[in-house]
Amino acid sequence: MFRRAVRLDLHEDELLAGGGLDDANRRLRELRDRQRRCAADLSHELRTPLTALRTRLEDARSHPEDAILPALLEQTLGDVDRLESIVTDLLLLTRLRAAEPGSTMRLDLGRLVRDEASLQSWGCGVHLSLRPGVVVEVAEDLVRRALANLLDNAVRHARTRVRVEVRRGKGTGELLVTDDGDGIPRGQWERVFDPFYRLDAARSRAQGGPGLGLTIAREIAEAHGGGLQVRDSPAPGAFFLLWLPLARSD
Repeated sequence: MFRRAVRLDLHEDELLAGGGLDDANRRLRELRDRQRRCAADLSHELRTPLTALRTRLEDARSHPEDAILPALLEQTLGDVDRLESIVTDLLLLTRLRAAEPGSTMRLDLGRLVRDEASLQSWGCGVHLSLRPGVVVEVAEDLVRRALANLLDNAVRHARTRVRVEVRRGKGTGELLVTDDGDGIPRGQWERVFDPFYRLDAARSRAQGGPGLGLTIAREIAEAHGGGLQVRDSPAPGAFFLLWLPLARSD
């Protein structure tokens, strides 16, 4: 069921075979730069909570008379939660990139979106336009995760409203998620899917996201033979389009 799209994670011999030498060298440089950025970002994301955790524990050991146990436990558990979230997301990415098979079922995409939207704590107005009968065959837990990541991203960046639409494309079920936030500059449409990349690093990190939500959402879509892209928005804000192949007729 799961299929992988070929992107920049090609082997070097495949890159060399895919075009001219200059083009292959450029693509290899881009791949290596991307891998270096990812490794540096991962190191930073892991070091931040680890450093905070060590600092708090060492302070408590050096000055036990000043330590307030309930507050210390609350802070250290927060650091552990962040580490656990990063590790869990990385394991999921590894599973997706290994194209491990999973059980799938036929699901109405609109109904799935409505169910997932009902679990969100909305901080803005949300409009749902969900066409019924758009049936896809997917691993439910994975697609729910992709939906949750897209909805969470839209709500965090919206000023006043989010719009979620399900429609039928040419052989695909399409999910459109738009918000009225600051939007995404065209030059960063692809970079937002890089692991740990943030348009506003300080604000995103303060809000608790490890920076893997959009990466995971795209990997899930591609694992099902679909995709996820940023598209031009007719209004201010960001516009994400996720698509999945329609289920075959019985």
